[in-house]
Amino acid sequence: MSGLGLALKGSAFAAARSFVAGTPLEASIEIDFTHPEGTIDDGIYGQFIEHLGRAINGGIFEEGSPLSDAKGVRKDVLEKIRGLRPGILRYPGGTFTKIYHWMDGIGPLAERRSRPNLIWGGVENNHFGTDEAIAYARELGADAYFAVNMGTGTAEEAGNWVEYCNGTQDTYYANLRRKNGHSDPFNVKYWGIGNEEAAGPDIGRLQDVKEFVKEAWLYTKAIKLQDKDAKLVLCGADDAWNEYVLKEIGAVCDYISMHHYVSSDESKPGSLFPQVDHMEELILTLKGQIQTLTPEKVTDFSKWYRFPHRANPVKIAIDELGIWEPGGTGAYQLEEYYTWEHALGTATFYNIMLRQASVVGMATWAQTVNVLAPIMTSKTAAVCQTIYYPMQFYRQHAGNVSLKTQVATPDLNMPGSKASKALDVAVTLHDSDGSLVIFVVNRHPEQAVKTDLRSIDSEQYTPVAVYELNAMAIDAMNTLENPAKNVVISTERKLSGNLSDYTFPAHSITAIRYKRI
Repeated sequence: MSGLGLALKGSAFAAARSFVAGTPLEASIEIDFTHPEGTIDDGIYGQFIEHLGRAINGGIFEEGSPLSDAKGVRKDVLEKIRGLRPGILRYPGGTFTKIYHWMDGIGPLAERRSRPNLIWGGVENNHFGTDEAIAYARELGADAYFAVNMGTGTAEEAGNWVEYCNGTQDTYYANLRRKNGHSDPFNVKYWGIGNEEAAGPDIGRLQDVKEFVKEAWLYTKAIKLQDKDAKLVLCGADDAWNEYVLKEIGAVCDYISMHHYVSSDESKPGSLFPQVDHMEELILTLKGQIQTLTPEKVTDFSKWYRFPHRANPVKIAIDELGIWEPGGTGAYQLEEYYTWEHALGTATFYNIMLRQASVVGMATWAQTVNVLAPIMTSKTAAVCQTIYYPMQFYRQHAGNVSLKTQVATPDLNMPGSKASKALDVAVTLHDSDGSLVIFVVNRHPEQAVKTDLRSIDSEQYTPVAVYELNAMAIDAMNTLENPAKNVVISTERKLSGNLSDYTFPAHSITAIRYKRI
């Protein structure tokens, strides 16, 4: 079993597609090669861990387990997360950030402070803290992204955390890091100024956007005066909140956050997809606000701030993204199994982010292990859920430049559900070799879709391979009860000659790769 499931060749490939039913529907894809959408940031392949349920303790970290190393890191889980090659790892929350004091989680384990987890319940012993999160991110080859406490914390505490992580001088917190065994700075690049500060039920205190911005300026100064190169993520919320934040603090806002969770109605087949599709509408609205309210280049920024303004246009950080169905188990019923339909929704999320590459600069899936997660664990096993495989698939095959498309596709009209499209499409280029990759998600549960591809210039591009993910049924899932069984079928086939059309099987995720001639 490979990282993408069973690799099928020859007759097995044909067998895997034998469930295509009925006469194919018809569609077409046209690609605009003259006006690229933008560069795709590795940050969109991020992951998120929070002190919530079994996301960290009992997930990536389990002291005393035979599956863990001497430091408590679950080796089987680490290997699976490595397979996703995340570009960013967000920590420590989430809502938990509002009560988190980073000093509790550094130094010898015996000296760390245990505190009640006032947000999610239980007791947090803080054996997994800053140093461990940095080590974990480095094991993954990911950039660390820390969110600071704006609820029960202070700007000074946040600045001290930056000094601990990134300080190079002979100063107290930098020396404390050295004392804890880390002579070189961690160089944490991304810093979140709070988390969902608009949320009324939370322990936070900044639900008024004017109060948030006033405090965010203070946090910005405390962080940037410690590290002028820090990239800041400012909390987003509704349109009015976002407008005020962008107008008042846009000069130092590298990213504005967006959180997007979706769920489906069991009584309405296909109802997940309109919820997923809605994310693109939200992105376009926020993109319009960014373009209207924040100039690409900042001017008239006072030198007396003593740190620079942002260097690049503001981008969106979708730093909580996930599928949140009711009826799970565990803490707050957030442990749940995902079907192949959820994998199709996940692939659509990535298509949307590829299509909106000019403004989406980061995304972290919420969360990585056990909590609304691509990986589930027990005391004896870890299993990759269906949604794991499209995450891995896009990371493996997507290029770094997004191209615009025009897609004519039949509607996916399911009884009782809002209409959506059968095909969802994104196209990328690899600028290293000029190769082209077309990603197509056929979300129809029963029908294949025959798609016209003649707009691709056969004198410039020739198809070389097709890669496909699928399952035998839309409701198929991987489970801890049978961890050795993988319902996800991965196929690969070489291509040659022209490709005037291609039939995308029902409920499939496909990448067609073209070589530039």
